[in-house]
Amino acid sequence: MTDALPAVIVRQMTPADIPFADEVRACARWNQTPRDWQGYLGFEPEGCFVAEAGGRPAGTAVAIGYAGRIGWIGMVLVHPDYRRMGIGTALLQACLRYLQERGIATIKLDATPMGKAVYVPLGFRDEYEVTRYEGAAPAGIARPEGVTALAEAASDEIAALDARALGAARPAVLADLAGRNPELCFALHDGSQLAGSLVAREGDSALQLGPWTARDTQTADRLLQAFFHHVPGRRVFLDVPDVNTSGRELIVRHGFTVQRSFTRMFLGENAHPGEPALVFGTSGAEKG
Repeated sequence: MTDALPAVIVRQMTPADIPFADEVRACARWNQTPRDWQGYLGFEPEGCFVAEAGGRPAGTAVAIGYAGRIGWIGMVLVHPDYRRMGIGTALLQACLRYLQERGIATIKLDATPMGKAVYVPLGFRDEYEVTRYEGAAPAGIARPEGVTALAEAASDEIAALDARALGAARPAVLADLAGRNPELCFALHDGSQLAGSLVAREGDSALQLGPWTARDTQTADRLLQAFFHHVPGRRVFLDVPDVNTSGRELIVRHGFTVQRSFTRMFLGENAHPGEPALVFGTSGAEKG
């Protein structure tokens, strides 16, 4: 006779859950910080969830809708003490219900190899692969002429280029990310038109680069050089869609190496695929 598994419930996350959420994040060795959890609760508090097993917190997940077009699921984490109890699936289903009840027909996520085994049986399909690169910002890089602080660019231009790249607008998310470490964020114009932007922020173990969008590789490289000029020697993580081969070649040319891989997956009709060729660095697996 075996002991019965503890009852599992899923409830909304509150600010009081952030210490646990960051603990389970640290167990997975992910790069987010408590500020990221505050951001998720600020973006969409009703879409943030905690699973409890036997009355104790056991896992997390967050969901956010982008302009009613795309729903995004991230931070699906289960504490090591509570794995193989169906908690990850329960959290994922809570996120799906939340987004589907709001009429969002396309739901996406960036899956780890372990997580993919949970998502496939629920109907998620592969869109493309995403590779995480890591490295140290090279020293001695001059800041290219014409690159400005992101704060000097019009927020609607930044949001429009990001929406074109992702497939849906998310101005509040962009503004929050860009406001965390404005000294790490840059823009470049081609005449009167925004050619690209780069947002970076402090992470737990490295700077997290992205979203980083550009209309061409030359623009992307100039933005990257401005970033490197500001942070020589700092450890940096970024996620690049594999379909952007020039982006992958660019970051490798600067000495970065592959850390891990994700699979971008979708549920429903992929009606708003965006333009991943414009994406040189995503905003992270948890936000797309």
